[in-house]
Amino acid sequence: MRRLRILVVALILWLLFFFSIERIVAPINISRVAYPFAPLMAILTLLIPAFRRASIWVLLVAPIPIFLFLKALAGYQVLGATLPLTIIEIGAISLTTLLARSISNGLNEFEQAIAHITLGQVDEAAYKNLHGHAEMYREVRRARQYERPLSLLAIEIDEQSIQVALDRIVREAQDTLMKRYVISDIARVLCDELEDYNLITQGNHHFLVMLPEIAQERVKELANRLQNLVAQQVGVRLIIGAASFPGDAVTIETLIEKARKDAHHKLKIAHSGIPPSDIESKGSIT
Repeated sequence: MRRLRILVVALILWLLFFFSIERIVAPINISRVAYPFAPLMAILTLLIPAFRRASIWVLLVAPIPIFLFLKALAGYQVLGATLPLTIIEIGAISLTTLLARSISNGLNEFEQAIAHITLGQVDEAAYKNLHGHAEMYREVRRARQYERPLSLLAIEIDEQSIQVALDRIVREAQDTLMKRYVISDIARVLCDELEDYNLITQGNHHFLVMLPEIAQERVKELANRLQNLVAQQVGVRLIIGAASFPGDAVTIETLIEKARKDAHHKLKIAHSGIPPSDIESKGSIT
């Protein structure tokens, strides 16, 4: 993102310089064709995917004949004494296009990253049977040869319903992204606060933290401190359950089970609106 911000700033500064070049570098006289042509190339490069996929040399060379034609059509001299000015204009257009292409590529990478984070990888199993018409033709020929039954489904998509699905997908993607961002912040706070020898694992919207050499008497204090820190720095309330060895369990599976049961019990209490002080729970952290 930092590189993308720098490119955007560079493009803005360059365009400001380009449109003020006649005042800054007098007595240069840029043609009135170059002024709209340069930002137009930037806009096309940003908006049209084909410009992003095209070879860089094609993107830089192809607009030159069009620009020269438009410049000559507008009554400007292209060659001769004005050749250096024409070269400067072509260079300015090329630089604008390069900056816009770099920004477009950065935006594309960002979109792909967001899609990967929020939606995950497409399940290839969903496409394993989409082999095309050749296999269908073979199946029809087999059914005809052996006189076996065969059916075909023609599935159309109601385009009017796509927007509804897109709205739902966008909402789900936004929710997923925000949740992952919050969980990442919580993980950062836990890693900063806990000791290096403490073990932290992350599951589906929950964490497991193993605290070697921490007795049951000290767990409540540590849990309260983590809850306060996360509430202050992230703005999220943690529900922390605990289990200790050997008082509550002697195996890792039982420790996890008891700690998560304790957390779920407290979560129910928190959602019920009953003050924690009114409920006594053996082995729990209030």
